[in-house]
Amino acid sequence: MTADNCGELSNYETQLRAWMSEWYDHAFASGFIQPPFVLNHATAVRLEGYFNVGLTPAEGANVIFGVVH
Repeated sequence: MTADNCGELSNYETQLRAWMSEWYDHAFASGFIQPPFVLNHATAVRLEGYFNVGLTPAEGANVIFGVVH
């Protein structure tokens, strides 16, 4: 049985969720967001891309919400 068949998350999904949780914590601590915060699909896709290229959650939050120079 695969992880999909039993409702379990793959290792990738587990790592991505942990990364996004750290991203949320950093974004909140930095004042970028306030609860309740609803992550839209487009931002989630961008964040997954940042995860895939190896950015830290803090770097991901700064890219999404930081000031562009």
